[in-house]
Amino acid sequence: MLEQGNLSGKRCLIVGPSCDSIAFQLLKFYEEAVIITDSYDSLMQIKLQHKNEDKIKCKMMDYAHTDFEPKYFDLIYAQASLNIPNRKEIIKEIKRILSPDGLICNGEIVSIKEPVAAFVKDIWARSGLEPLSSSKIKHYFEEKGFTIIAQRDLSITLEDFYQKIRYKITKANKEEKKTYKKIYSAVKHEADAYLKLGGDKFIGFTTFIMRTAN
Repeated sequence: MLEQGNLSGKRCLIVGPSCDSIAFQLLKFYEEAVIITDSYDSLMQIKLQHKNEDKIKCKMMDYAHTDFEPKYFDLIYAQASLNIPNRKEIIKEIKRILSPDGLICNGEIVSIKEPVAAFVKDIWARSGLEPLSSSKIKHYFEEKGFTIIAQRDLSITLEDFYQKIRYKITKANKEEKKTYKKIYSAVKHEADAYLKLGGDKFIGFTTFIMRTAN
């Protein structure tokens, strides 16, 4: 994203709780960062983490129905937040609230091999994900009225990502494991499937830098 240059403006939006740490980096270029999540627990956790930063606003919203004004944001940053069942509605909302020259930085879990193995489909179903095929995703966004400025396959980063997740879970204390038991169980299952069961043959990650074309 930084390679594209011209990162500046008043406001940026971060969609989803899993990438809220990027907010501090984006404040180097934007006057204000807004994080939205559709989970109350995530909202409370984010607010606690960023309670001393006035320029970071945290709100709970449906990604497909925000209360922002049209053309409000100069950048929208979403990592694995769009590949869910109501993708079309979220994309429509993103186009509504993005400024005419604004950028979208979107990272997506994608399927890199067809047909997708049953155990991978099960993981995605449990997580509420509906990934697109890596061979079709570019065309999908172009059909939805976006101009692709840059695209990069970052699937190579997933092994390190899942290794770190498994390590973090093993180091969690009893209270954390109790509080996040359901989440830890699901994430550990996903990590093991990728690292040990051959999930790496089916699961990829691609990122796009885009602007609206119309």
